[in-house]
Amino acid sequence: FEVLREGRPMKAADFNFWGISFARDGRRFYATLHTDGRFLLVEGALPERRLRVVHEGVECPSLSPDGRRIAYKRRVAGEGSGHFRWQLQVLALDTGRETALTAETRNVDDQVEWLDDRTLLYARPDDATPDDAGDAVWALAADNGAPPRRLLRHASSPAAMR
Repeated sequence: FEVLREGRPMKAADFNFWGISFARDGRRFYATLHTDGRFLLVEGALPERRLRVVHEGVECPSLSPDGRRIAYKRRVAGEGSGHFRWQLQVLALDTGRETALTAETRNVDDQVEWLDDRTLLYARPDDATPDDAGDAVWALAADNGAPPRRLLRHASSPAAMR
């Protein structure tokens, strides 16, 4: 695949791709490209075998069912020097506007998934009660409107069937 940034070819020996999310047409997709210490959102086209850098600071993208937004995790400063945590974010593809989903204050190290055009799913440790152990699947409003709610106990890596 050819990688373009601002219309110019981009090459590096350290390219690493992950977190692929396909559009409904099965031809277009989004992924994370890690290179030179940066995490880049790329949009790909299978028939053309071409990737285009869309945004920076994106890990594990997930395309909304309506194809208008990308949910992802972003590294943000954590407690202590040199520490970070992952925070969920949503990027509007038409405007480039980012929304930090601050209703979820805990570290979320998971591939986020869209349940529908308004709700995100993700796994994280279940700390609701001392008896809970392991991961749980949580639901969060993509507009930052409500606090997260536990959807399923003892579950991880959600996937929505469409």
